[in-house]
Amino acid sequence: MSTSCEIRFDENPYGVYFPGQNLSGSVELRLAEVTKVKGVALQINGAAEVKWSETTGAGKNRRTIHYSGRQDYMHSTTYLAGSREGNSIELLPGIHTYRFSCMLPPNLVTSVEAKHGHVRYTVKVVLERSWKIDQSYKVAFTVLRHVDLNLENYEVRLPMQMDKAKTFCCGPCKSAPMYISAQVPISGYVPGQTVVVKIEVNNESNKTMEEISTKLLQVVSFISQRPYTKIREIPTILAEVRCAGIGKHSKASYEQQLQIPPMPPSSRSCQVLTINYYVEVEGKVPGPVINPKVRIPITMGTIPLSLDGRPTFESPINVAPILEQPTTSAEPSATPFPPELPPPTYEEVVNAARTNIQDEGETNEIGWRDYTPRYMVYQFGDVPATAPPALEQQHQPEEVVQPVSGVVKSPVDD
Repeated sequence: MSTSCEIRFDENPYGVYFPGQNLSGSVELRLAEVTKVKGVALQINGAAEVKWSETTGAGKNRRTIHYSGRQDYMHSTTYLAGSREGNSIELLPGIHTYRFSCMLPPNLVTSVEAKHGHVRYTVKVVLERSWKIDQSYKVAFTVLRHVDLNLENYEVRLPMQMDKAKTFCCGPCKSAPMYISAQVPISGYVPGQTVVVKIEVNNESNKTMEEISTKLLQVVSFISQRPYTKIREIPTILAEVRCAGIGKHSKASYEQQLQIPPMPPSSRSCQVLTINYYVEVEGKVPGPVINPKVRIPITMGTIPLSLDGRPTFESPINVAPILEQPTTSAEPSATPFPPELPPPTYEEVVNAARTNIQDEGETNEIGWRDYTPRYMVYQFGDVPATAPPALEQQHQPEEVVQPVSGVVKSPVDD
C-alpha cells in the first residue's frame, strides 16, 4: 500500500459553499510505512489568476508578449501534526485521520474555470520534509457568491430594448435600412428560468434576411496587470435558437425563448476576471456584409425577481423575499432560501471539461482530484427538483494510528 490521501467535506458531497460559511471536513492519510516528517500542513487557498500570450509581426519583427494578472482572496496554513520549526516526528503505518474547520471570508467571488484564467479555491495537505521533496495532495471546492436580483439596480426589473438600423453599400448605391429590434421583459434572471425575447424586423432594403439567430452569450473578460493593463474578452454561446428570416421590403415579428443552463452569476468585482451576460439577436444576410446585430445586457443572479420560470411582459415582478447572506450552514441545500422558491440543485456546466487544478510547475506526488465547479439551477413549474445525492458511506477504520485533531484558524484576507 503506497501513501494515499482523501479530503472529505462535511455533509457537502459537491463541495459548494457561500462566502462567510464554515468550511469543515476531514483528512484521511494512509501510510504504508513509517514516515518521518517535519509536519503535516493543511493549506486553504483562493485566488483569481489570468494568463495568456499574444504574438505579432513576422521574421525579425516577430514579438510575443506574455500577459498575466492575479488577485488573492484567502491563504491559510495550519499544522495537523508537527510544525515547520519543531523537531521531526514519525508517523506510523496505517490510517491517520484529522479534522479541520475554517470560516470562509465574506469577500470571496464565485469560482470560475475559463480559457485564460480561473477563480479557484483549494485545500491541500502537505507532508513537509526538510531533507526531501515535500509530498502533497490537493482538491478544489466551489464558492458561489449570491447575487440577489431584488437587491440589484431597479433597471433589472424593467423591460429592455435594443434597436439597430443597418444599411448596405454607400454613396449613391446606399440601400434603404434594415431595422431589427429585440426586447426582453426583464433583465435579471437565474439559471433554470427562460428568457422570452420579442423580435421586430422591418426590412426596407433590397437584401434578404435568411435567418435570425437568438443567443445567450457569456462574455468572460481577462484583465492583465503585467506587463501592463490589457483586456481580452472571450464570448461563449450558452444557448441558441434559430428561425427563418424575411425577404426584402417586408416586416415580421417573432418570439424566441432561451432556456438558461447552469452557469456562474454575473461577477464584476474581481480585478482580473469578470463575467457578463447578453442576449444577442443577429440577422443573417448573404454575401460579404456585416450582419445586423443587437446585444441586450442582462444580469445573471442566484435569487430571482419572480417565482415565474418564464417571465413575460405581463408577469408580476419583485415578489421573491430578500434573502440574507448565509453565514453558518455548511450545506448549500440547507441555506435559508425563501420558502416560495423551488429548491435549487447544484449542477456542472454542460459539456464542461474536467480541470487539472495543479498550478504551473506544481507536483502533487500523492495526487489531486480533477474539478468542475457546480452552480445553482432552479426547477420551476411542476418539474420536481432533484435532491443532491447523499454522502457515500465512509469507511471507518478499525484502528486510527496517532489520531491528531487539527482546527484551521480563520484565514487572513490578503
